[in-house]
Amino acid sequence: MELSPVKIVWGDYENETLIHNHKMAKLYKKRYQRASDLYNSLFSFFGLITVISSSIATTLSWGSSEDISQNQQFILSGFTTVSAISAAIQNFYKFQENSEIYTKTAKSYAKLQNKIEGVGNINPKHREVKPQCFLKKTQDRFDQISDTRVEISNCMTNCFYKKEGDDESYLEDKHRRYKRTIEEEETLTIQINDN
Repeated sequence: MELSPVKIVWGDYENETLIHNHKMAKLYKKRYQRASDLYNSLFSFFGLITVISSSIATTLSWGSSEDISQNQQFILSGFTTVSAISAAIQNFYKFQENSEIYTKTAKSYAKLQNKIEGVGNINPKHREVKPQCFLKKTQDRFDQISDTRVEISNCMTNCFYKKEGDDESYLEDKHRRYKRTIEEEETLTIQINDN
């Protein structure tokens, strides 16, 4: 007895799960990109403050004669203090390191999003990958990224990284059009059979 070839079926549940995974990968990718951009901007901002204030302090100390007035000493100390504090903030919060970590996480989510889109862009009738296998691999990859990523605080997410439309997926429209086409084909087949 010969086994019949297994038909690969992408039903509504599998397609909706695929769409949900696409939304989540896109959402996390954008959040981590924004976090990386913010930390990179903060690194640049505090670096600029450090460079400018230390340059001013150096210029003032070199340009003044040996007799520095109390007022000039106060200004010089102020610029030196600003330079030291901004450098300390920059080093303590590790803006550049965190920016690179967030960029790597965003890239991981982008790769996952691309894999999901690679399957989602194919008409469900013509997909060669089995839904259970693909969705399991996708979920395993989500879990792996989640286990290794540096979490973003909820406060920062709500204030800076969350934007409307992040959780929208073009695959949703594609799925709706596909379902509409199936329904039209079934209606046409029924009408032909009735005649």
